[in-house]
Amino acid sequence: MDIKKISAAAAASLAFCLICTSCDNKKTKKSSEYTNKTITEDVTEFKEDEPDKSFVTSDGETAAAVSSGQAYLEIRDASGIHQYLGGTEEDLCYNAVVADIKGNGSYTVSVTADSAGFRAEAGADAKPEGLMYAALKINGGANACPGAVLTIDSVEVDGTVLPMVSKNYTFIEMETDIKSNIYNEWASAIPDGAVSAEGEVAADNAEYSSVIVDKDAFASWTEVKVNFTVSGM
Repeated sequence: MDIKKISAAAAASLAFCLICTSCDNKKTKKSSEYTNKTITEDVTEFKEDEPDKSFVTSDGETAAAVSSGQAYLEIRDASGIHQYLGGTEEDLCYNAVVADIKGNGSYTVSVTADSAGFRAEAGADAKPEGLMYAALKINGGANACPGAVLTIDSVEVDGTVLPMVSKNYTFIEMETDIKSNIYNEWASAIPDGAVSAEGEVAADNAEYSSVIVDKDAFASWTEVKVNFTVSGM
């Protein structure tokens, strides 16, 4: 899945409605003062020897690009401008923390706007504001981590643990990625095949939702961290 940045918030909202219901894996390219390296992404097949597509900037920061079998926090602020969708073409890729899923256990992923790379791209005083969308994903997880179930233990915004307003469920998106929504207003129904650590999640189970946190907690933020547990592998 790949999204290019656009300048208008209204257009961004329309474009993101489409990305939430598709998985169009296109090849992408990034060019900035930090690198002239071409970055390509193909998440349709898991390969044990897949090369690391991240790179280190001149400031020593890692611009993170997720590979198959890695979990990450997919997020976009309310403006539709500041985002991380797993690639190095996005301004929140710098110092993003991804997790290699090697089996059952506890993991953490995060994004931050406190980086030289973000400031260089977004502006010295820029800061993500609000929340359009957020999800925890394992890139290529259907092949790389078969059976994995994601339980979101906590979501932190700038060090504050948010109260959960609902339970999260896990599902396979477009037969490729393992996904659990954190905040997705477009996902109005629990999909077929959704599961939790407790078992199958029925479509009418009111304890589970695609919105598990209050977006008001994201009024203005720098770092978002998600702590989660993988089971079922």
